[in-house]
Amino acid sequence: MRNWLLSILMALVLTLPLSSQELEWSVNMNAVFNNREGGNRETPDQTFIFTRITPQIGVSMDSAHHRIMGGVTWYQPMSDHLHGYKVLPALYYQYHNQQRGLSMAIGMIPDALRISRFLQSDSMNYVNPNINGFLINIEKPHFSFLSWLNWRQFRTNNRREAFDVTGQAFWHSGNYGYNRFQAGGTARYNHLAKSFYSPEGEGVVDNVILNPSFGFTHYGRTRLRDFFSIKAGVLLSIDRDRPGENKWLSQAGFMGDIEGRWRWLSLQEHVYVGKRQMPLYDKYGPLLYQGDQFYHNKFYSRTDVGATIFERDFVNVEARLTFIATDKTTAFWQQVSARFYLDNKIWKRNKQPKSFDNHNGIISERWLPAQF
Repeated sequence: MRNWLLSILMALVLTLPLSSQELEWSVNMNAVFNNREGGNRETPDQTFIFTRITPQIGVSMDSAHHRIMGGVTWYQPMSDHLHGYKVLPALYYQYHNQQRGLSMAIGMIPDALRISRFLQSDSMNYVNPNINGFLINIEKPHFSFLSWLNWRQFRTNNRREAFDVTGQAFWHSGNYGYNRFQAGGTARYNHLAKSFYSPEGEGVVDNVILNPSFGFTHYGRTRLRDFFSIKAGVLLSIDRDRPGENKWLSQAGFMGDIEGRWRWLSLQEHVYVGKRQMPLYDKYGPLLYQGDQFYHNKFYSRTDVGATIFERDFVNVEARLTFIATDKTTAFWQQVSARFYLDNKIWKRNKQPKSFDNHNGIISERWLPAQF
């Protein structure tokens, strides 16, 4: 795999005109300690201690409008004899046009997203933050759109096909400024197909998630990254298991968020109240549902209290306490995380990196390095 990837990249560099190309590289590393206490059978006590690193190298052309990148994402938990590691290839083409506010990519895209936990849980994002498919992002002063297709598992003789299609669209009262209103929503379609030699009783499974919402954000001092945000909406999902009962199951509830940051302190409060989501979880688990399992309750409250220990443009160290309460159980999590990001532009010091704040998806210039 490594020789094959290196050969492709070398061929690209040698065949492109020297006047229009630029060698690019980046390294994104995350180290996390997350101790989870409380929970139930679906969310048992456990501790995540791992390091994840994604080195990339590639070439850009035409004033960086076109970019081809390759590398790997190496997930390594702390364990005896290095058991449990996971290595994911990264190889993708990216188009970016700052003036048009358009970015898109196709291939195996690493560290691509920061998305809501009802779409992808923390645990799922730890192991696999990548997208296998394509992604498009549009950023305008009053409108943003993000959509992707992610092929999570391919169909074989005895394995199901699994993929999701996701879209997010938001209207904004203005570009990132002092006060900002927004309204829009998120939609996802999760799909499980039958294997080639499917056993009796195996059928196609559909899951549709909708989250219309509106909110308001107040930005304070930019240098300190102070802000306050409030958002409210509805979380609606419908599921169908074929052959099963072959009927649509619908679930809906209220979902709200309050988030704020002042100097080095941050506070996030998330609440869901309504019908239990993920009605087929006991049967299909994370193969179908990528979201946080706590939504499988009628009431779910999550409070995150964070403190920034050290922060620069290329590194961030944070401690966080998480308090979780549902109608069935309570949980208490403690976390310390470090994020380090470096690329050729930062290395040369001829261009400052973009801000890491973007609550709607990705940074236009390049994909947002994942943080925890």
